[in-house]
Amino acid sequence: MSAHSPEESRSVDDSADRGRERDWVRELRPGRSVDESFVVRSKELRQRRGGGPYLAAVLGDRTGEVAALAWENVDHLSSILDVGSVVQVRGQIQRYNQRLQVVIRSAEPCDAASVDETVFVRSAERHPDELWRDLEGLIRDVEDPNLRQLLFRVFCDPDVEPRFRIAPAARSMHHAYRSGLLEHTVSMATLARRIAEHYEVDRDMVVAGALLHDLGKVWELEIGSSIEYTDDGRLLGHLPMEVLYVDRMIGELSTFPDELRRQLLHLLLAHHGEYEYGSPRRPKTPEALLVHVVDMLDSRMAGMFEAISGHGDSDEAWSPFSRILDRHVYRRRPPTEGNGNDGY
Repeated sequence: MSAHSPEESRSVDDSADRGRERDWVRELRPGRSVDESFVVRSKELRQRRGGGPYLAAVLGDRTGEVAALAWENVDHLSSILDVGSVVQVRGQIQRYNQRLQVVIRSAEPCDAASVDETVFVRSAERHPDELWRDLEGLIRDVEDPNLRQLLFRVFCDPDVEPRFRIAPAARSMHHAYRSGLLEHTVSMATLARRIAEHYEVDRDMVVAGALLHDLGKVWELEIGSSIEYTDDGRLLGHLPMEVLYVDRMIGELSTFPDELRRQLLHLLLAHHGEYEYGSPRRPKTPEALLVHVVDMLDSRMAGMFEAISGHGDSDEAWSPFSRILDRHVYRRRPPTEGNGNDGY
């Protein structure tokens, strides 16, 4: 990241000092000017068709993201807009190809000590303590003593518990917010248990697999004003890290059956489902297939709800393009009686 002197930095709290409400991303409208702090999600130097560089960036806060462009002072602005940093941006909002974008006139770094990280990365709607109690309840309900002991050891590990409570489930695709991993895991394990009962497959294996399937995210991602990959996350990925960790924990349990170990590790290795999704193995047991399908379902439904309630004009029928679903989403709800909602 570029170094800047204290004189060049300003506090995120300046908006309060100026006596006005924050301009959240989801409330930006074309034709207005903006003078607000945003986290830099990404940036890229590009070439104009007629020659010369311009800067394309994505800015965000906890309500969403907006594209940003800089046509002038490109090198200077590129040195300020470090990915993951919070910057004060002044510019003009416009609509181009049905998308909002900010044309940046000037920007300066914000004082990191004054940044309120919760402004830029939102949290799960439910409190993590409440979600954690649900997770503990799911573990207590596991009847197999070997799996139950393993799960308690994993989630009581001081290297896991504090990380798991706040970790996101992804950088941007689904549950990409504080405690998103915990929310996704509890939701998925709860649903997977019900489906396991319906199909009469091994419920304990399914619940254990659902609880552990994304464990490696606690080492793959780090969260502050933005969600970024760690060095281990980029070099190894969450799936190998969690399999190595779980296998090591199993090795500390002298009575853990070999066949149980084999099937649980297979389930973790196969939970992405297909080779093209980065899965080293495809599901070869009913329990592994069920966990994969429920993982897909929970992440896609989260993407659907995100698209319906996310940024964009609240009265528009169609959402902005959803990357995880690879489509626009129709936001209006069916006008059935009793749902208390006659459309977005």
